[in-house]
Amino acid sequence: MAFTYFWHKLHLHRRKITLALGVVLAFSLQPALAQRTIKGENLQGYESKIFRWGFSLGMNTSWYQLEHSNSYVERLKTADQSDDIAMNAKMGIGFNVNFIGAYRLSPDFVVRLQPGVGYYSRSVAYKGDVPTPENAQTAEDGTVLQEVNTFTGEFPVLIKYESLRRKNTQMYFIAGVKPSIVVGGQKKDNQILQVGTSDFSVDFGVGLDMFYPFFKFAPELRFSRGITDLHKPVDNNFNNSIQRMSSNTITLYLNFE
Repeated sequence: MAFTYFWHKLHLHRRKITLALGVVLAFSLQPALAQRTIKGENLQGYESKIFRWGFSLGMNTSWYQLEHSNSYVERLKTADQSDDIAMNAKMGIGFNVNFIGAYRLSPDFVVRLQPGVGYYSRSVAYKGDVPTPENAQTAEDGTVLQEVNTFTGEFPVLIKYESLRRKNTQMYFIAGVKPSIVVGGQKKDNQILQVGTSDFSVDFGVGLDMFYPFFKFAPELRFSRGITDLHKPVDNNFNNSIQRMSSNTITLYLNFE
């Protein structure tokens, strides 16, 4: 039931997510199209520099990975057929702004520090015998939506593997870790869903460096898998239905160096 409900909700928001990602992708492809008109090799020797600096803008979609608690499972077992009980994670859209500091270790490997801030919107939808907190979003079918919107300070430490440069393009793979801490936005109310304020994730992704006469532009798609248990033991039906909770995020970065 929970799995079916999740995909039904994802379908309802598919247009919004597709439109937002489409706008960002269209923007990121503009430099690639313009690149075809550039002759010769731009920024010669730039890929061999020891230190490099820049910034990045990102758009993310994020959601919680939920593990149901024993009490939630027992409620499902004892519920009548007429009862409709469900708890499902929902995706949300956010953004990131980061600085870039890169140090070359070897001709193929670069260490990248990418401190910055991110806005993340995640939520969990409950249906069944749960209270309705003040100002909570409630659907016509009785579903109570618990949103967790946060501003987070993040400090990624990444290793970048670069392929051979071919004229003005260069593919790369990137992986590393990202500690983060909530700096604002999260509500502190024991009557609603509460989550931890710090996270630690494993990141990996792929990107394309494109060299221009005065800068380097790189669209990058990266996945973050949180390994910290964000579940906060607060005595209410929202938190008691959860045994473990972690984060998942997919981000499209536009890097400028």
